[in-house]
Amino acid sequence: MTGGRRRGGLTAKWRTFTGLPAGLKALIGLSFVVALGSYMVTPFIGVLMVGAVGLDIRVAGVLVAVATFIQFGGSILGGPVVDRLGLKRTMVLALTLRTAGLVLLGLAVKVPWIAYPAVVLVAGGPALYLPANKAYIVTSVSDALRPLFLGVSSAALNAGMGLGPLLAALLIDADPVLLLIGLAGLFALITVAHQAALKPVERRPAAAPAATGTDGATGKRAALRGALRPVLFTALAFYLYFFFQSFMGLYAAGVSNIQVLGWVMLLNCAMVVLLQPAFADRIARADYRLLVVGSFTVMALGMAAMALGSTPALLAGTALFTLGEIFLFLRCDLELVDRVPGNPAFAFGVQRLTAGIGGLLAGIVGGFVFAHYEAAGDLGTFWLVVAAQCAGAALLAMLLGGGRRPAVHELPLPEPAGAGQVVAR
Repeated sequence: MTGGRRRGGLTAKWRTFTGLPAGLKALIGLSFVVALGSYMVTPFIGVLMVGAVGLDIRVAGVLVAVATFIQFGGSILGGPVVDRLGLKRTMVLALTLRTAGLVLLGLAVKVPWIAYPAVVLVAGGPALYLPANKAYIVTSVSDALRPLFLGVSSAALNAGMGLGPLLAALLIDADPVLLLIGLAGLFALITVAHQAALKPVERRPAAAPAATGTDGATGKRAALRGALRPVLFTALAFYLYFFFQSFMGLYAAGVSNIQVLGWVMLLNCAMVVLLQPAFADRIARADYRLLVVGSFTVMALGMAAMALGSTPALLAGTALFTLGEIFLFLRCDLELVDRVPGNPAFAFGVQRLTAGIGGLLAGIVGGFVFAHYEAAGDLGTFWLVVAAQCAGAALLAMLLGGGRRPAVHELPLPEPAGAGQVVAR
């Protein structure tokens, strides 16, 4: 009976997906292509800045940190831009910026100073794109289906994130300029596809001021005060994640070869694709403190394993780290959307601002720590330093994690014939 219910549940979820509006299904598919193209360059920014452009590793670390902050922290502008342009136009604008940035990044290999505006544009595109992307999904489905489809969206993005580095690792040594210009052409096509395939959707109205007793700005501040814990843990999670994201390529090149990065990222993203949608409902219902503490603890074990340096150790460490990532990031998304109701673009902008702060600190701290251990010929200790920070985050979560948020009830999934019930008003 359990097996039958499981098969029935998966079949119902698939029917629900096929019953969604064409524009939403197109966006989930395009999210995969966007991530594929983005992650053919994002993990290699440090390698490109040092190897192709010729920057010092410390300067490259700071530049990566600034780019990370723009990519994530700049998303706080996503809400105001969406208010002015709408969700679809914001995504099209964001993709146009990234296309221009990739063209300039290709030119920077020959003219190094162009790297600075290029990185700003390459990072600025996702700053606007991802809040609008997630808000489009949240706006287009019912509250009951929110965990499932945020998980499906995450799976699509992570599938692209996994395949992108694997493809780029085969091409980057041959001709980085050709790779970057080719990616610019791909993003131009993606931009056209968004313009053609997506239908404009109306944002869900926020709660009326009379109902809350506050105006819009005051209501946002009050909501953020209630979301301080998830904001803190989001910042910590991304701070630790960006050690992995930004320095794994340099580490792999130092202890093995750059092709290992492709397999590491593929494993990381494949696990998210397979496991996060499957566990989305359980992640939403789990005790908040236990989930956060457990996630940081598993991430610490993964980072410690990476210190061994061999390819099997990197893959095993990545698997452990990814388990923590799977549970932590989706729950952080759900907490923020729940605690900043009626304005998902603003909620995801706040989430990515905190991620940007974490990524900025990781890039600056990581650049100097990595350079220190590289000079000492002991790169493995770099990951032990990161593991110790993961353990500290677990201890902080144990002290400040707070209680469990209201349970998410597992409502029956609508049949395709009732697709109108799935789409938000």
